[in-house]
Amino acid sequence: MTGRFTDYPEERLRISSIDSRCTPDERAMRFAIMNAIIDRGGIVHPDSVAGRLGVGTEVARSLTASLAEKNVVVAGDDGAIRVSYPVSAMPTAHRVSLADGRAFHAMCAIDALGSAFTFRQDIEVATSCHRCRTPIRVVVRDGEVVDVEPAGLHVVHADLNVQENWAGSC
Repeated sequence: MTGRFTDYPEERLRISSIDSRCTPDERAMRFAIMNAIIDRGGIVHPDSVAGRLGVGTEVARSLTASLAEKNVVVAGDDGAIRVSYPVSAMPTAHRVSLADGRAFHAMCAIDALGSAFTFRQDIEVATSCHRCRTPIRVVVRDGEVVDVEPAGLHVVHADLNVQENWAGSC
C-alpha cells in the first residue's frame, strides 16, 4: 500500500481534527504539552509546561482543564497529563519517529499515522498487528505513505464523525 488514501471519497475520510476544537491559546498549550511529553519521555504536569508558553501556572492549569473538557488531553486525578492526542506519555505498541529525530508513543495506529500531519513532518511508524503481533512499519513522506512492511498492509477506516469522544481514556 503506497500513495494517497484514494479508495474512499475524501469527504468520507475527513473528520474534525482534535486541533479544530482548540482556541489559539489552547492550541499553543496542546503543542507545548505534546513537546514536553516527547522531550521528557513521560507524564508532565501543567505547571511544568507553563514556562514553555511564558504563562503562569493558573493559566496553564485553566488551559489544560479546558483541553480536558474538549477531550484533547487526558489528565489523572493528580492533574498530571498522560495523553495529548496523538502523543501518549505512557508506553504503547505504536512508536513514531519524527524527521526531527525525536520519537514518542502514539495512542493508536491511526494516531501514529496522523502524527505526520499533526507535526507537519515526515514520520516512520513501528507497531505490530493487534491479532498476530506481526511487526509493521509505515513510512510517510510529504503526506504520502511511501513504504510499508509487510507488503499488502491495509488500514481500516471507521467513520469517527458519529462519536463525540472517539478517542479513549486511560
